[in-house]
Amino acid sequence: MEKLKPLSDSFWLVDSVNRHLQSTPQLPTASEVVVIGGGISGVSVAYWLSGLGVEVVLLERQGLAEGATGRNGGHLAPGTNKDFADAIATHGLEETLAIWHLTQNVVELVHQFIEQHQVDCDLHFNSLASLALTPLEVEQQRRSFELMQEAGLDVQFWDKEEAIGHTGSSRFLGGLLYKEHAQVWAAKLVGAIARVAMQNGANIQTGTSVGAVEQSQSGLIVRTPRGEIRAKFVVHATNAYVRHLRPVLKDLIIPVRGQVMVTEPVPPLWNFDWITNHGYEYCLQRPDGRIVLGGMRWRSPTHEWNIEDDRQIEPAVSEGLRTFLPDHFEALRNVQIGQEWTGIMGFSPDDNPLVGELPGYPGEYIIAGYSGHGMPIAFGAGRAIAQLITGQQPQLPLAFSSARLEQLK
Repeated sequence: MEKLKPLSDSFWLVDSVNRHLQSTPQLPTASEVVVIGGGISGVSVAYWLSGLGVEVVLLERQGLAEGATGRNGGHLAPGTNKDFADAIATHGLEETLAIWHLTQNVVELVHQFIEQHQVDCDLHFNSLASLALTPLEVEQQRRSFELMQEAGLDVQFWDKEEAIGHTGSSRFLGGLLYKEHAQVWAAKLVGAIARVAMQNGANIQTGTSVGAVEQSQSGLIVRTPRGEIRAKFVVHATNAYVRHLRPVLKDLIIPVRGQVMVTEPVPPLWNFDWITNHGYEYCLQRPDGRIVLGGMRWRSPTHEWNIEDDRQIEPAVSEGLRTFLPDHFEALRNVQIGQEWTGIMGFSPDDNPLVGELPGYPGEYIIAGYSGHGMPIAFGAGRAIAQLITGQQPQLPLAFSSARLEQLK
């Protein structure tokens, strides 16, 4: 096997500003809440808590959004992580719709935040097509389409000719079009959320790793190379890396490396974004003409499972990404690749996140395990954690509850 190759920085992070914030020169010695992690989850918790007047310090070992948030494929897609029919088989219709509606509400919350604060993060609403490469995938989509229609969701089913007409490719055998979808530059969104949180009084400290979180009779002690912070509550918002501070989660939140590339600008090809191969590959074309394509983990000998290194690319995955567009679209035979990068996702055994109190650790909370579907959940999950800390009862699907942690072991 060819050795791993070094990669360029994520497209989303190259022009990112204010990644390295430190609200104060010195680390506070105490705070009511300490949030660990500076991605979309962590800054969302800090935003909602600071808006409620709660004292909060956010610690991030690198810069804001430098983890999975700033290394994703650019999608903001409401819906379940599983195929709709599979989700019903796992959770039942009521819980599946609860997940669906929660993600719709979170996308609307993100939209409202962007509008209210005039955030320049390339938010763009369109549709999402799930494109079938095999007869099995067509039948799966047909089954989901029928169930989604019965549930009142706005979807369309494409036969092969319609799929060819919409995509300009003869390689797809059918498709399912979801009417609700969006693109977003997540790193810019995170920066904006962090700035508003700081305006509300949150103290954000990047470049600050956490070595330990200790339980004591007087509360929690968060230890860092810059000093310790005493806190009443701690929120673990490091997703794939949460097991470093809480090894009890070692087999429950697994790091999985995803790989993404972006092309040089090309003329507009589709008025929708798309996924294919049961969601393993995901693609969008930005307003500037660049195409962002991610996936192909299945080409790796390990499926990129249990890997934390986002500084390298897997050659087999890279080859799959680089040949997919020319192989499937005549118009992209000579497309030029701009950048390629990786990011580390956190997967749970049932593909749903753990959101809530961390069982067995009083005062500690967790948001982790998005399984590649964090963007339409995290902003709302952050609000849910803020509500729990302030004694409110959030409306979360049971499938997201951290109380199920024992069942997942």
